[in-house]
Amino acid sequence: MSKADQELIKRLLEEDEEYRKLYEEHQAFEEQIEELQKRPPSTEIYFEIEKLKKQKLQGKDKMERILVKHR
Repeated sequence: MSKADQELIKRLLEEDEEYRKLYEEHQAFEEQIEELQKRPPSTEIYFEIEKLKKQKLQGKDKMERILVKHR
């Protein structure tokens, strides 16, 4: 990631409510995935992890669109 992108992300986290919300959700999904991965494997946990990964990716895609718009 370029220094310009890092600076833009920092600015968006401070100034853009939607971007900040998406970033916080992304972090929360990551934490939930990590916690579930510590549990003994089961089909239920597998599907929950997959669901969280999809939600995390959707948020990341939205964050990327916001970045592109501000470049």
